[in-house]
Amino acid sequence: VWAQRENNTLADAPGWQVRVVPNKYPALENRGDWMAVKNGIYESSNGLGVHEVIIESPDHAINMGTLGLDQFAKVLRAYRERMRALRADSRWRYLMLYKNQGEPAGATLEHVHSQLVALPSVPREAADELNGTEKHYDSTGSCVYCDIVQREVESGERLVSNTERFVALCPFAPRFGYEIWILPKNHAAAFEQNTEEDILALAHALKDSIARLNRVLNDPPFNYFIHSAPSPELARPHYHWHIEIMPQLTRAAGFEWGSGMFMNSIAPEDAARSLRNATI
Repeated sequence: VWAQRENNTLADAPGWQVRVVPNKYPALENRGDWMAVKNGIYESSNGLGVHEVIIESPDHAINMGTLGLDQFAKVLRAYRERMRALRADSRWRYLMLYKNQGEPAGATLEHVHSQLVALPSVPREAADELNGTEKHYDSTGSCVYCDIVQREVESGERLVSNTERFVALCPFAPRFGYEIWILPKNHAAAFEQNTEEDILALAHALKDSIARLNRVLNDPPFNYFIHSAPSPELARPHYHWHIEIMPQLTRAAGFEWGSGMFMNSIAPEDAARSLRNATI
């Protein structure tokens, strides 16, 4: 589908640095048109979409944290380019980029990889988030994520790292112990709006965050995903793309599934302090 390659190398041959391929066992398939069907009180649709795998390195590695900074940038560049390409197809309303590292986090392949899914509709959780940010903007005139960045930089108590372009923090109400969010300081609704300078700075912030988690938690299984504005509303003033990293230290059980609430035994201030003070 796409690859970043060494100079003077051929497609589908050695020399690739990051490679994107169709998922061998896709959750969705790019066949036909989207059809929503209503049957009385029930609604369903066909499994239309795109499901791609981003292979993050030609060298066998099972932990993204072992990749170099330059390789992190190549991976993020692949994310951006594939998201830009999929945006060009008006059928796709939402793009979901996610990573599962470690079997407890849902990984089924050892080799470092991420996945990208294009959907013809906006998932409920994403729609709820978008509606919430829009309500905040309508009542305050500001982006809630911009407000979070300002508040956390000023207080410092939940900061993990703070650079010129990005901030990494433990959110005020984390669902998981040592959960980290990475947010751009400059407002941008969609991930693919990142410039080359942004990509290089984000590579540093993401690698730094994963290294701190690995140091404090001894290479934990984790998930991360990119929250980005659905197309075509790339200029939404109320939405702000970001990355959420969720270490998988415990399993969700009856209370979590029954209530929709999460139990977390470590305060975000304590988690941030441990991560911030980690030697990497």
